[in-house]
Amino acid sequence: MRVKNTLLKSSKVIIILLALCVTCAYSQDKVTSVNKVTAGIDNYYKFYPSEKLSVKLDKPHYFAGDTIWFKTVLINASNRLPSALSNKVYVELLNDSSRLVERLVIPLTNGTGNGNFKLPPQGLTDGAYTIRAYTNWMQNFGEEAFFHKRFYIGDDGKNPWLIKEQHTIKTTPEGKSVALTMQFTDMHNMPLPYKDMQVFLINGGKTVYKQAFLTSDQGDIAANFNLPADVNTRNLKMVVRDGSDKKKTQVFPFYPGATAQSVDVQFMPEGGEIVAGLLNKIAFKAIGDDGLGINISGVVVDGKGAEVATFKSTHNGMGNFRLVPLPNVVYKARINYNGDVKEIPLPAVKASGITLRVDNVTNPSDVKLFVTATPDLAGLSKTYMLIAQGKDSVYLGYAFDLNKGYFNLNIPAGKFATGVISFSILNEAGKPLSERRVFINNNDNLVFKLMPHKIEYQPKDSVAIQIEVLRSDGSPVKNGSFAIAVTDDGQVKLPQYAPTILTGMLLASEIKGYIEEPGWYFNATNANASKALDDLMLTQGWTGFNWDKLAAPIMQPVFRAEMNNDLYGRLINFFKKPVGGAKVTLLSSDKNNLMILDTLSDKEGKFMFPDLPVSDSIAYTIKVHKKNGDAFGGSIMVDEFKPAVAMPVNPHAIMPWFVNTDSTLVRYLKNNTANIKTNAVISAGDVKGQLLDPVTIKAKKILNVKGMDNEDLYYYDVNLEEKDMLKARSKTLLDYLEKDVKGFRTAIGVFKHNGNKVAALIIDGVNAGVFYTPGSPGGYFSYLRGVLTNITAADVKQLVIYHKYLGFLKRGDFYAIIIIKTRGGHGPLTRSTPGIYVYRPLPLYNARQFYKPRYAVDNTYDYSINRSTIHWEPNLITDENGKATLSFYTADKQSTYTLNIEGTDMLGHFGAQTLKIKVDAKPTASK
Repeated sequence: MRVKNTLLKSSKVIIILLALCVTCAYSQDKVTSVNKVTAGIDNYYKFYPSEKLSVKLDKPHYFAGDTIWFKTVLINASNRLPSALSNKVYVELLNDSSRLVERLVIPLTNGTGNGNFKLPPQGLTDGAYTIRAYTNWMQNFGEEAFFHKRFYIGDDGKNPWLIKEQHTIKTTPEGKSVALTMQFTDMHNMPLPYKDMQVFLINGGKTVYKQAFLTSDQGDIAANFNLPADVNTRNLKMVVRDGSDKKKTQVFPFYPGATAQSVDVQFMPEGGEIVAGLLNKIAFKAIGDDGLGINISGVVVDGKGAEVATFKSTHNGMGNFRLVPLPNVVYKARINYNGDVKEIPLPAVKASGITLRVDNVTNPSDVKLFVTATPDLAGLSKTYMLIAQGKDSVYLGYAFDLNKGYFNLNIPAGKFATGVISFSILNEAGKPLSERRVFINNNDNLVFKLMPHKIEYQPKDSVAIQIEVLRSDGSPVKNGSFAIAVTDDGQVKLPQYAPTILTGMLLASEIKGYIEEPGWYFNATNANASKALDDLMLTQGWTGFNWDKLAAPIMQPVFRAEMNNDLYGRLINFFKKPVGGAKVTLLSSDKNNLMILDTLSDKEGKFMFPDLPVSDSIAYTIKVHKKNGDAFGGSIMVDEFKPAVAMPVNPHAIMPWFVNTDSTLVRYLKNNTANIKTNAVISAGDVKGQLLDPVTIKAKKILNVKGMDNEDLYYYDVNLEEKDMLKARSKTLLDYLEKDVKGFRTAIGVFKHNGNKVAALIIDGVNAGVFYTPGSPGGYFSYLRGVLTNITAADVKQLVIYHKYLGFLKRGDFYAIIIIKTRGGHGPLTRSTPGIYVYRPLPLYNARQFYKPRYAVDNTYDYSINRSTIHWEPNLITDENGKATLSFYTADKQSTYTLNIEGTDMLGHFGAQTLKIKVDAKPTASK
């Protein structure tokens, strides 16, 4: 059966011209004005089509040594079909300082791909991390177009205790009075009695409170203290230190708790402005000192203090109220929170203007629009335009006037696709006057039928689940793509209203800012969900299309769409002029893809090699010759991938796992530590896919260095191999060392690593110092910087930093020695060969397969014991009847599992659902 995409097609513009009386008709020039605006939007979308990206993770938090499994889905924003713009996605793991930990290039098939980050068991800093994912094309639209998912990665080795922390706050004449209690326990939840503890409260770099304590017999401490009245409660950190061992320190964000004075409240009029004499809907959002929504109530008073409106939050600090303001009156909101009151002025009242009100909450099947003008604007016979658009799609162009002072319109919601729709009012010149965004819900999300073949299961039992996926009209979803994670409830507590592909593609990708509990808005059991979702649109959905783009000329995109594996480049001479007609040869030395290709540069010096082979590791050599056969002495500029700039540091801190944790997370931590040890005995034959090779750091010689006593080399803690260096691509080696090698820094006239001075730089077995000429400009240090700048990181096969103990010094000391092995092997005087460019595209990631125990074959070992993710299936495809079967084995303990499935029919519809699976009975005896 052929299924049509039920979404409205991109760039399909519906022009409706409304005559407000039967005998009147709009002139052709007004039709042309509407057409001009909608055609301009349509044209912009053709040049800058956008993409939407969703990444599903197997669980919400991780520990050192764990694996982050993920699936990516990339669609065109206009029709929500698999993206035709990009064939790869860049998925990055960033720490809380926005420093890159690892980047993977995920190849896409029909818009989907999958991969995993294997977290090291040691050396990873405990803290908040972010998965950031984007395509090269998405970089044209900025950071807000990327996918972001923030979570915590814990490490028990760096956290000596668990902390239960509680506090209350009161406003006093002296400031904010805090009553604090904390209890310290070990990992077995046993109290830590009679321990010396030091507690510090830090505001930025300033200590605002400190005190020493001795824990009680139950591991408790209690304190009462005042915070200065002007302290920034959004930037406080609690530091707890063992009084007898300063290395045992824990740091976590401390939010005293909001008072009315610290609550941040913003008021946003529907349509953009508060207009005198007209009915205005005014939305608000209140945020506490932790950056999250906080529910408030209050009243609005006029200039004389008379109450004119009341308000109260509906959900997560958001709500709205109505007001008919008078001109030249300043209105204020009096916030009431915990018995404390704060006054906040409302936005200024405009004496003249129009208001736009939209209602699709009262009757979700219709969208009602009400446009009202002040008397000075009514009856002027001016033409206004109503433009309705979604992401990359113009739905409606509508011409109307306000001769009666108002204009009302009713549109069936089914005319729009489910998702965010923007309604804009423009004047005759095309200047926007008012805008409102709403969420249209046509209830056409995918429906799942999950049918286990048993009511309950035994430990180490085989599970089979029949999955049927239907559209809202009951038709089966053929060739739908779905990801499934099965997690152990005893170790993983899934958020009740976590983000899914449904909330990401339809909501989060459209509006700015962090959305708390996005799944709450899509839960049919929440009676106020549609009203609260409209409040979200009124607050965080404040702006839509940037109308300034229509007035400016359309510029060539900075970042190209990577539809295929093409190589683009340009030749310029010494005078920065293009070199046309030069012969460009591409050679590949990859054993699986031997090739030689030739082309000529055009008059702009540009050249291109299309559809290069896809590989997880390949290098190309580009050679250029002039028309007369002479060697090319200019520059070869290759359009290589440039990663997105560092992400802004997130101001909202995530509470660490060791504060106010529960038994679920502690159990996960203990089991994860045991799994790291257990996984070491898994044989390759028991695994589908590839096992990561274990990395062991030992003190040993790697390279022979002429003129040095290698037996004096004591140890090394940096050993970077070719695969590590290739990730840095064309970065200079100096830049790579300074930015990417932990512990390396530049001091005054010297390099240091982990505090030890770099005494020697050895390249291909030769000490770089032998080529230094004493008295050279800048001195020896400047010379070494030049050597490291002359070599790209991708030209290095191995980089090792040794630390050598020089015992002949009176005090004894360590010195660092950097040893480098380059591809060319030419030593410190390595230079790039004129007319040659080595191009190494980022390797495509070959995803590992999730390990499945095979109990029916071998019951000797239980390799899934205590595993938090019981099963991960990123590529479940439904058949022509919309059905598929999922199978896996339970672990060896009683528990309850949560099966979480989400995905798309690949035709613009999405869905997500969960299922609980009980593992109750005792295991049967082995035969």
